Amino acid sequence: MMSHLPFENWIFNRENLTSDQIAELEAHLKSCQHCNRIQSGWSEVEQLLQKPPLTPAPTQFVNRFQASLAQRKALQQKRQIRAVFIGLGSAFVLLSIAFIVRLLWIIPPAQLLSDMIGWVALAPQRWSEIQYIFFYWAGQIPPLALMVFVFLLAGWSTLLLGLWFLTLQRLSHLGVHEQ
Repeated sequence: MMSHLPFENWIFNRENLTSDQIAELEAHLKSCQHCNRIQSGWSEVEQLLQKPPLTPAPTQFVNRFQASLAQRKALQQKRQIRAVFIGLGSAFVLLSIAFIVRLLWIIPPAQLLSDMIGWVALAPQRWSEIQYIFFYWAGQIPPLALMVFVFLLAGWSTLLLGLWFLTLQRLSHLGVHEQ
């Protein structure tokens, strides 16, 4: 079989052969049935590759394909969104579990429980302290400056909400065109 190797390579790469190699190959093909079968098989393959049979598309194929394309794109987008949400949710759950395990590893459960009870018990006192701080500092701000701040905040909020509403309305009427 090893004596056939250069001839088998020459059969598949006939374009790069010299005239002497072509004559040697032709002489070998007359005497070797194995290489002759390879040559005839390769010739048939080349003919099939050069003239593939064209089959006409079924009627209304393009219309059905284009109609289902939008549905397939929407389905693919839903799958991608679902995969992202599942991935983010899984990451959040795993990180939460890791945090809780780490917290329980560092802090004994009894101390953790007593801290939580203390936090719940002191929540009303802390709320009143926050209210006191807020009202104290609100009393320190001049009324004119407070009114200017409120008007600026209300104006910017109204402007941004209005622009957001107009953008949503324009997109819903015109639609988004792919580039």
